[in-house]
Amino acid sequence: MHSDDIAAWPGKSFASDREHPALWHMLDVAACASALMRHRGFTGQADQDGAVILLIALHDLGKFSDSFRSALRDGAIQTFYHWQHSYRLLGLLDNALANRLGGSPAVRKMLAGAVSGHHGGPPQGQDARADRKQDRLIGEDGFAAAREALNAVLSLPVMASLKDMTEAQARRLSWRLSGLTIQSDWIGSNPEWFGPAPPGIAIADYWRMAQDRADVAISAAGLEQARPRPDAGERILPKGWAPRPMQEVAATVDLPSGPMLALVEDATGAGKTEAALILAARMMASGKAGGLFFALPTMATSNAMLPRLDAAMGGLFDGRPALGLTHGRARQNARFREIRGRRGRGAEGQAACGDWLADDRRRILLAEVGVGTIDQALMGILPTRFSTLRLEALSRRVLIVDEAHGYDPYMEAELSRLLQFQAMLGGSAIVMTATLPLGMRDRLAMAFQKGLGVEPRSIDDRAYPSFGIVAGTTVSRPVAPAPDTCRRLPVKRIGGMDEALDALCAAQAEGAACIWIRNAVDDAIDAVEALRERGVEADLLHARFAVCDRLRHEDRQVTRFGRDGADRAGRILVATQVAEQSLDLDFDFMVSDLAPIGALIQRAGRLWRHMDIRPAKTRPVAGPELLVLSPDPDHVHGPRWLQDALKAGAWVYPADVQWRTALALFGAGAIEAPDGLRDLIEAVHGAAAPAAPEPLQKHEQETIGQTIRERQQARMSMVEAAEPFAQSQLARVWDDEHFPTRLGRRQITLRLARSDGDNLRPWGDDWTESEVQVSKARYDKTCGVAQDDQRIVAAKQAWPRWMRDAIVVAPVEDDGRIIEGLRYCAERGLIFSTD
Repeated sequence: MHSDDIAAWPGKSFASDREHPALWHMLDVAACASALMRHRGFTGQADQDGAVILLIALHDLGKFSDSFRSALRDGAIQTFYHWQHSYRLLGLLDNALANRLGGSPAVRKMLAGAVSGHHGGPPQGQDARADRKQDRLIGEDGFAAAREALNAVLSLPVMASLKDMTEAQARRLSWRLSGLTIQSDWIGSNPEWFGPAPPGIAIADYWRMAQDRADVAISAAGLEQARPRPDAGERILPKGWAPRPMQEVAATVDLPSGPMLALVEDATGAGKTEAALILAARMMASGKAGGLFFALPTMATSNAMLPRLDAAMGGLFDGRPALGLTHGRARQNARFREIRGRRGRGAEGQAACGDWLADDRRRILLAEVGVGTIDQALMGILPTRFSTLRLEALSRRVLIVDEAHGYDPYMEAELSRLLQFQAMLGGSAIVMTATLPLGMRDRLAMAFQKGLGVEPRSIDDRAYPSFGIVAGTTVSRPVAPAPDTCRRLPVKRIGGMDEALDALCAAQAEGAACIWIRNAVDDAIDAVEALRERGVEADLLHARFAVCDRLRHEDRQVTRFGRDGADRAGRILVATQVAEQSLDLDFDFMVSDLAPIGALIQRAGRLWRHMDIRPAKTRPVAGPELLVLSPDPDHVHGPRWLQDALKAGAWVYPADVQWRTALALFGAGAIEAPDGLRDLIEAVHGAAAPAAPEPLQKHEQETIGQTIRERQQARMSMVEAAEPFAQSQLARVWDDEHFPTRLGRRQITLRLARSDGDNLRPWGDDWTESEVQVSKARYDKTCGVAQDDQRIVAAKQAWPRWMRDAIVVAPVEDDGRIIEGLRYCAERGLIFSTD
């Protein structure tokens, strides 16, 4: 029982000036946690699950304080927040917790920190003087009410015990408990589902009411509406399709018990995505996860994956699964808008995504299936607000990471830590790659083993293609290559731009679909202009377009050069790395700037790609060949060896890596797939790779130093998996916008605008469609767009302050001019006319 006095302490205030008691809100949130756990379990032990429910109910115990009541009712400024009071009170009232739950003081302290830190970061310890000040702010009445509220919560008819929980188990549990508390609090704080209730209700009666409300709320939120099909792995490939070798392995390999990491290494076009889906479906059916999350390198790859997943959802799940697109441009994606529109109207088994999930970049990870950039997952291991919600969501999904070979040392360290957390929290993962160096493969595998708590061991296997499983033990097996990925692609070096232009024009005249992949945007624009001077039109695709224009250009290129492309004969596309892995394009003829070996192998995968639709006899050239614009690796006369052949593109990748790539590639004379791929990759990135020649030694030392710095910077930035949630690294948490998941050159966001009388309107349909990112260093060399222009001030007025400060509104004149030295063209992109 409880007195009416404690039920009168306020917890929430609604627009109607009606209050919702703190005790009722605490039970609302606990009921949400109980409903979620009823669907999916949590600790695996019923009595520990019960302890979790009671602890989550106490997450807002600090609302029983004079300072919070004054803040809610009178707008008083808080020196200590209510969640800090919760942690203090749980410590002061620990004897009552011990009597009800048992367990050691250290276990209870770690879990109290996890539930108290539900506003983004954990509470921190403080000195005795601060404790006394905090106690005065709680007040005698608050403390007495908190004690009564705690006893009321602990009287709930819930079987609960921490008796057998070790400190190591509590450390691991604290991360997931924090995430579950945040999720439950967000649902339980929604006034549409948990409106104000009067205080004069018996606690047992309100607990039953809250549980009924929680079931409705979880359904309305679009959660837990689907279950993995036991036969889903058999439903990925279309009926009648014979599985490819990697897909056959994924469908038949024995799965270990508990968390596992699968390493899928195979050539571009070998069907790795379908193999990963088959394997993920089997992992879900075996109880390892309730869904999956596809983590991809770019927004474009995420957009391309979305329709494939949408089409597969009916075979993966019974019920109405939620499918979320999780990157920052999701609202501009037409397919995702369609998926959102199905809410409540879709057929059984068809994916949908409700507003509650879709309107927040963190909540959307709670969907049964998510697809987005790797950044959304990496935020979980950085000291960002609500990072544990991400970790908890991912731990219940099969995390599928694609194109892992493309990560720099900073992102590789982040991915390693993410895999460590995934294993530690009971989750599983699949890493797909075409060109992963052996050293990086070992580091990822050992990070997962570290999370499992087993002795990390490297993988003793050089086979390619290969399929590996990392669990309590590590096994790897060779896989037969898919026949249509086996080929010998001749490689020819060309030394200058004129040779590249001659080759492209000759192939174009024969009716070939051609591409030149350049390393830098400026070089790509220059190439299009040079072709135009020769009387040859070319399309252009790069990342320095406004979002609306880039999407338009991408759609045009996929329509022309994609699997079912039309009007491709005699067409030339000049593109940057966006064509390397983001889009499914197929060309007859290719020129590429020199790039690291992994990137070149990926680029070469866009040559003669869909042979079932366009067999060799229909191609206008005799055979596939890769022409690489590069200086001679056997004649390195100075440190500007690369700049003599490439312009801006010489600065994109480390010169020593470029030299080793040129030496290995031109020495081999061809890319032999699959037999020669491992040797090519290791010749550039392996432990026995040759040292750079003397003129490039400084570049090599800079690369080594940069690798060390990036890994160290990542280690300093990431949270520690070996410590509980309440750790010093999370003493200050950051919003997502202010903490980088990637290094590289700093970017600044411009929002392009058009004049509309005395006002400005977005370049695209809205401001987000009008965004373009540009190097901050280059932008800073211009005079900059003055943001005190009254039209710009008016346009920014409704934006959040951080957005007004961080984003530059850039009006574009009719002739494309923005400011001196900077202009924009919808067909060429953002152009720096001077440096």
